[in-house]
Amino acid sequence: MRSKILKITTQTIILAMFVFVLAVSGFACTKIVFISGVSSGYYIWEDSAGKIHVAWGMEKNESTFKGSIVTDGKISIDDKTGFNEDDTVSLNNERNRLEFDTKIKEGELSQAIVLDVENYSYLEFELKINGGYDLDRTHVGEYLANPDTPVFKISSSYFDDLKKIPFYRKPPLSGLFYKLSRDFVFTLIFVFVLGALMIEIIRITAMRKNRKYNRYLFLCYGILIIIISGVYLFLTRLDFI
Repeated sequence: MRSKILKITTQTIILAMFVFVLAVSGFACTKIVFISGVSSGYYIWEDSAGKIHVAWGMEKNESTFKGSIVTDGKISIDDKTGFNEDDTVSLNNERNRLEFDTKIKEGELSQAIVLDVENYSYLEFELKINGGYDLDRTHVGEYLANPDTPVFKISSSYFDDLKKIPFYRKPPLSGLFYKLSRDFVFTLIFVFVLGALMIEIIRITAMRKNRKYNRYLFLCYGILIIIISGVYLFLTRLDFI
């Protein structure tokens, strides 16, 4: 019976780890998510062909979008979508500065331009919504980073560097680990809930018909308390001793 319980416990742990990895891989951002008519603000990303996409939209409300993109290379407009006759997009003679001035009217969804930028080391953006800056609605890269300043730059390697970030520093794991490291109360609750979930799975699958049900259940929660105590000691670094 003990070997059976151990086997089911091992299977449960493996299953829990598999579900966790599957959830992380499913919810982690592998590419930017821009939904026309739903996403609000600016979204900037690079596709697999190395072309820069700048898309913008606003939920339901009529809004104006005006901005500029400056580089030390050469800009070519590969494609643009959703533009009206009154909207303008222009390149200067040196092809190193692009300006646009557009309006998304009520009932319209979004607009976007696709740029082919050659021989550049940086791109500098200045993007406005309804005549002002809205950094919280300006999203750069697959992790939707918000710029710190109204006029901001990204390097030519910015998007490639995102791909080199270790998995534990990518959302949602980065946010989870940050929260765990900053808030030990949250960490203890998280460990308890995770442990209790695993115990309940074991209880209804392996211990339900066992004569020593109460003893094994008590043992499982005893081990969980020991684990939580160890995590607590680790987080507090034995400061109370």
